Amino acid sequence: MKFDTLQQGISFYENYARISGFNTRLYSKKKRKSDRKISLKYYVCNKQGFRETPRLHAECKKKRPIIRMGCKARLTLKLINDQDNYVIFSFHEGHTHALTTPNSAHHTKQSRNLTLAHKKYIMDNSRANIGATKSYKLTKENVGGYENMAASVTDFRSFPRDIRKNIRGKDAQMLIENFKRKQQMCSSFFFKYEVDDKQHLIRVFWADAIGRKNLCIFWGCRVF
Repeated sequence: MKFDTLQQGISFYENYARISGFNTRLYSKKKRKSDRKISLKYYVCNKQGFRETPRLHAECKKKRPIIRMGCKARLTLKLINDQDNYVIFSFHEGHTHALTTPNSAHHTKQSRNLTLAHKKYIMDNSRANIGATKSYKLTKENVGGYENMAASVTDFRSFPRDIRKNIRGKDAQMLIENFKRKQQMCSSFFFKYEVDDKQHLIRVFWADAIGRKNLCIFWGCRVF
């Protein structure tokens, strides 16, 4: 089989893994040509190789279970000379472990997908003090069961954590940039902020057009 891009070949194998009932991972071993183009790319079963001792998770300080079982299933993609296309160079089908049954296939990595609707639902619920776990249970009830869920409870929990990790140290700047965009859209929007000698945000004030109008009507004055 030939693919127009490397990503198309990887997506093909991921879809094959989802249907077959196993998870995949990108193998670190790869070869590049002199022009920095990847000439060989390896994609393997997530149970490939061996790990003698459980790995300690950096954040939760818990030992992860050993899942490596020396599985040899893999796909190798090779760059066609003088072209940007890739072809399947080698393919090993057999596994050293049992594959996921159709009833539990929705738990595999390839079947899990946190959609944009899920992300918005999680963020909306967080504003109402509803946690990710409860959001997952509510979604499960709405879709009719776990087998109809496109994501796991871990995916629901990981999304808010990833958001907080991404905005860490940048939340104040994001707030000010948001106010600037609002002011560009509406000239009546007012905001003012102060920072300390280390350029840390210490106080901020804002008021929209309706708030400013209400102040003039009920207080009969304009202070800003």
